[in-house]
Amino acid sequence: MTTAWHLDQDLVRRYAAGATDGVLAASVEAHVVACGECRRRLAPAVDRGRLGTVWAGIADTVDTPRAGGFERLLHLVGIRPDTARLLAATPSLRASWLGAVAAVLAFAAFAAGSGPHGQLLFLTVAPLAPVAGVALAFGRAGDPTYEMAVATPYSAFRLLMVRTVAVLATTIAIAVTAAVVMAGPGWFAVAWLLPALALTATTLALAERVEPVYAAAGLSIGWLTVALTAWRATAVPALFGPAAQLAFLAVAMLACVEVVRRRDRLAYLIVGGAS
Repeated sequence: MTTAWHLDQDLVRRYAAGATDGVLAASVEAHVVACGECRRRLAPAVDRGRLGTVWAGIADTVDTPRAGGFERLLHLVGIRPDTARLLAATPSLRASWLGAVAAVLAFAAFAAGSGPHGQLLFLTVAPLAPVAGVALAFGRAGDPTYEMAVATPYSAFRLLMVRTVAVLATTIAIAVTAAVVMAGPGWFAVAWLLPALALTATTLALAERVEPVYAAAGLSIGWLTVALTAWRATAVPALFGPAAQLAFLAVAMLACVEVVRRRDRLAYLIVGGAS
């Protein structure tokens, strides 16, 4: 398409100096897109330093990811920007995942009002939520910052612990809320906490030998088998009673000791060596 007018030297000078108003500048820019002659006339008049600054600003705007709502919230509570970015990218801290967890736990808590069988359903499902969240928090497949986490000088063990604590805190808060809203016996809201910690810590401890997702799946199947056996034997109180709680606490402590003892290799395998 041809055009009936071209930029004169005065307009070239004013545009290059940034002395034109927005409407005229937009007209000039629309014209030079289609007019090679005016582009050649304008190019020598543009200050190279100013042009470089403009392009650097554009590249920075395009290349720098925008912080989402969760990441901005982390900034407000004092979390360092690098840690906030890695936390915000955690798959099991996304709204979709947390919403699904909340829906499942709400259903289980609602079922708990139907009697002992419903209470067993909630007590069985609730410990599995943090286990699944921690298992999905690591690895190349679901983590958009995986390469950044591996390539940057950020402690892999620290990332492992920060994400684990964050996932535990959010899922446990959702489960406790569900249990309190659908009020049951006094022990109902907390009886599942130590089983959850034991299963989560054991998942991390086993991750030295098997992928976290597989470790979590195996432990979850084992936990469901034990819960089903207790239900059939009407031994639900024993499964969540004082003796069992002490056993869960002991398992959780032993698993935590194992995680700390093998922290360097474990963090490398989970965070830096996953494929």
